[in-house]
Amino acid sequence: MAYLDRTKEGLEFFMTVAEAARYLGVGRKIVYQLVEFERIRSLRRGRVLWVDKSSLDEFRRTGQLA
Repeated sequence: MAYLDRTKEGLEFFMTVAEAARYLGVGRKIVYQLVEFERIRSLRRGRVLWVDKSSLDEFRRTGQLA
């Protein structure tokens, strides 16, 4: 897989699903469910789902995961 320059692609404030799962301390399946139920924001570029970091911070701040 080629290196992706997130700044050049406009994705500097986004994480992959795996990164988001590590950030929240949950499995990837939980992150996909949070996206599906619109609890966190995301966008799809090709086959990759990118999760908005600010929505993860907001989700953690509200304590919904506890």
